[in-house]
Amino acid sequence: MLNKAILFFGLGIALLGLITFLGTRAYVIDQAPKRVMASIEARIAKGAGGWNACNHNRIYGPRPNSARRANPDSVITSMAYDLSNGPVAVSGVIWPDYWSLSLYAQNSDNFFVVNDRQLSSPTFDFTIKLEEQSGAGTSSTELISPTTKGIMLIRRFVKKEADMPLVIENQNAMACGPSST
Repeated sequence: MLNKAILFFGLGIALLGLITFLGTRAYVIDQAPKRVMASIEARIAKGAGGWNACNHNRIYGPRPNSARRANPDSVITSMAYDLSNGPVAVSGVIWPDYWSLSLYAQNSDNFFVVNDRQLSSPTFDFTIKLEEQSGAGTSSTELISPTTKGIMLIRRFVKKEADMPLVIENQNAMACGPSST
């Protein structure tokens, strides 16, 4: 009889351990990307002066005393967006050598990407919104975000440092912020 009691006790401990492991694993897999993204969003928002505002990199090539970038020839514009108060609009002129726009949900999923070769015009006009939010202007393309907060990245390939004044002009021509519709 003692052997059955020990066996059931051991199985109970093993089952409790398995449930604890699986619950912890599920929590970490779900929460870790959200916490990392929240940190990145906060850093981008701080650099831009707030949410729903563009933060422009204005340095060509590797940055001293910072993390290495995947491609130092890419000049990035970033925006941490928050759709709690309505849609956010992003518009401007694409960069001629290479340009792309990527959107990331709050759990780090990349849910939208477009590049200059996929656009039929040299300009872009997007409205980032939640499914239930009212529409964008007639000329704007609606992009449905799966989460209220997220990140937008615009990458421009820049061939040489001498092009930076033109890149800055291109950045300055962008409009980022709450949608007027």
